[in-house]
Amino acid sequence: MLQNGKNQAMTHSRGKVLSFIRRVPWLLWTARHTRRLLSSSGVVVFNEPLMRLAEFYLRCYYFYDLDRVWGGHAPPPEWFDHRCDLYLWSELAVPFWVERGVFSREVMFEGCRVLDICCGDGFYPYHFYSGIASEVDAVDSDPKAIAHARKWHSHPKITYLQRDIVTDNFPRAAYDVITWDAAIEHFSPDQIRHILKKCVDTLRGREGGILCGYTIIARNSIKSHPEHEHEFSSAGELKELLGEFFPCVGTIETEYPERHNVYFRASFQLGHLRRFG
Repeated sequence: MLQNGKNQAMTHSRGKVLSFIRRVPWLLWTARHTRRLLSSSGVVVFNEPLMRLAEFYLRCYYFYDLDRVWGGHAPPPEWFDHRCDLYLWSELAVPFWVERGVFSREVMFEGCRVLDICCGDGFYPYHFYSGIASEVDAVDSDPKAIAHARKWHSHPKITYLQRDIVTDNFPRAAYDVITWDAAIEHFSPDQIRHILKKCVDTLRGREGGILCGYTIIARNSIKSHPEHEHEFSSAGELKELLGEFFPCVGTIETEYPERHNVYFRASFQLGHLRRFG
């Protein structure tokens, strides 16, 4: 999952590390003089060189971590640490990682109850949903993803749970919004239908009930991730499948050199789709 779009970052990683090493003398000088300044003043000082040092260190670290985890040295995990996207955004200048949070947040309302299935690292519930929802249940089958989410994206409104969304029940009987981002492709068509039936049962009768999410469109015969069970060939194929369970379905597509995304919304009322046609 999410392996597409990372190749560009990984090609920069070694150069970033070498650049960091070359700048070590300057960084040490900055740190030493900043420490003297702080100790002499007795107060916290917002120091521009120190800030740039911190930013540079974070970029170098996440370039390294991206190459370590996704560089082909071992099978990639099924979830992604989106802090990489956050700290490498200024380098890569690719905004697709923000789209999913914005589109999902758009259908939420103050005090809504949200279920985020296949939540991964918990980045999106924390940064996008916790500011508007009253409760967020975020579930994932990977214990490492849940442990990471609890450690780095803990929030009073968010409950992280290890659940298999195929075999286990959803945490609650009813939700206003269910998000399913970058994960529907990890299941077979039969499993997807089973999960969609559970979503229908959970959302039915909720005035604002809506399922939203996104997936990638297959570009060739080679799967973008070894764990993908079914990559959709087009937005039309995805809409047809969602239409078996929801009377109102809409999609929006965004395309970049490294990936083709399709965002979807499915509901029982046309008005809930908003600008998704």
